Amino acid sequence: VGKSAVRESEVVSIFDRYRDVWKTAAQVLDPKPLSTVETGGALAIDTGSFDVAQRLKSADRRPPGPSDVVQVETPYFTRYPLWFVAVSRSSTTQRVQVFERTSAYDPWLLTETPEIAATARLPELRRRGSDAVVVEPGNGTGMSASPKQAAAAYATALGGRKPRDVRVGSDAFQQQMTASARQNGSLKGVDFSQRWKVQDVEHALRTSDGGALVFATIERLDSYKVAPGVTITWPADSPQQAFVQNGISTSGTLRYLHQVLLRVPPGSGAVQALGQYGGVVDATGF
Repeated sequence: VGKSAVRESEVVSIFDRYRDVWKTAAQVLDPKPLSTVETGGALAIDTGSFDVAQRLKSADRRPPGPSDVVQVETPYFTRYPLWFVAVSRSSTTQRVQVFERTSAYDPWLLTETPEIAATARLPELRRRGSDAVVVEPGNGTGMSASPKQAAAAYATALGGRKPRDVRVGSDAFQQQMTASARQNGSLKGVDFSQRWKVQDVEHALRTSDGGALVFATIERLDSYKVAPGVTITWPADSPQQAFVQNGISTSGTLRYLHQVLLRVPPGSGAVQALGQYGGVVDATGF
């Protein structure tokens, strides 16, 4: 015995509740209310963004609020947790958002929310009746990689290295991260290192062509060891400077989370990122 994750009519009330709580948090520029509608990486990233807005005293620095839902994908489940995908669209971007419910007594919480271009279209999904088909994290049947392997390979590519067994297509986000790491590594009097680690993959859907649409959250740690007499600072309105207001004069680490949406094609094609959403969520040292 099983059921669809949620009826589309229920999504309206779930998203309205999410929108109302977001509005409250935005009005007071405080991320605390978000914990009632978000969890996991999504909550950590948005909390970091609200923290930046608080410290910079600028409402313009907070992340964009919820926009209109234009597509809902509901998988079929025989046990909890249940989850579904809602695509929300504004004039400038789309969010491909995963809402999850861990038991019948728990609320629906947003857990993943990568961004894609406003004009982008998701690949057609495979269906069983009207329900989308889930792909287990370790299932690579018919593809060059399982969802878990694809996420690990993409994290390797973000670190500027070539994955060993999985092809990954180049994209603007990879290029941005490589350029940033190269720039940090060239700072005089600074020993810079960067580590990427993919978190457990929990959400993936089968596409109609036999591939998969994979949600992955990847942790990035930027570590700095600074020579005596040297201080690292960032622009005054940057998220990094908001977390490290006096700069780094001994050693410190900035922790980021990036939520990416990956397309794994059927056969031996390259894994491709369709979009991402992330930011700095924590800082230690200084």
